[in-house]
Amino acid sequence: MRPMSLAAVLAVAVLAACSKPPVADSAKPAMADTAAPADAARVPEPTAGAGAGERPMGKIGADQVGKVSPVPAFKGFGEHWSIEIQATGEMNHKVDLTWGSGSEKASGSARYNGRPADAPGTPIVLSGELTGKDGAKPMTIEISRQDCTDDGDTKHLQSVSVHVDGMDTFKGCGDLAMY
Repeated sequence: MRPMSLAAVLAVAVLAACSKPPVADSAKPAMADTAAPADAARVPEPTAGAGAGERPMGKIGADQVGKVSPVPAFKGFGEHWSIEIQATGEMNHKVDLTWGSGSEKASGSARYNGRPADAPGTPIVLSGELTGKDGAKPMTIEISRQDCTDDGDTKHLQSVSVHVDGMDTFKGCGDLAMY
């Protein structure tokens, strides 16, 4: 053989050996592989606060497209009562209701189930439960996009009505956070 051919053959053999993963030989004894797989270097580490199987915060996945609540945050109030609503993900919300000039408080959760296709002008409706000292009670919150003027002559773009089983309806004005 000529030296040039031998060098070419060696180069091809080295390249082939480096590019292929080793094949297990049944005649060789099995050895424990202590090295991390080559793909492990390419897998990103989870971000802080994201557990196994969770998406990092601030990322929108395909399953979230079109599932954004029209109520990211809302503060409403009336005579001797107030409500705070905060979206917690997809169509779910945390609700805090205070009444009796602040002496009574209850918290709960509500869900936006969408607007019927045949009723585009209807109010935004959230349904859920409010848990207070008397236990959990069904609750419905209606937020209407209509001007509302409070007792201090301040104008608001939304009006709100809160219905809790066994209680008087709370009616007042509010401010819906915008995206």
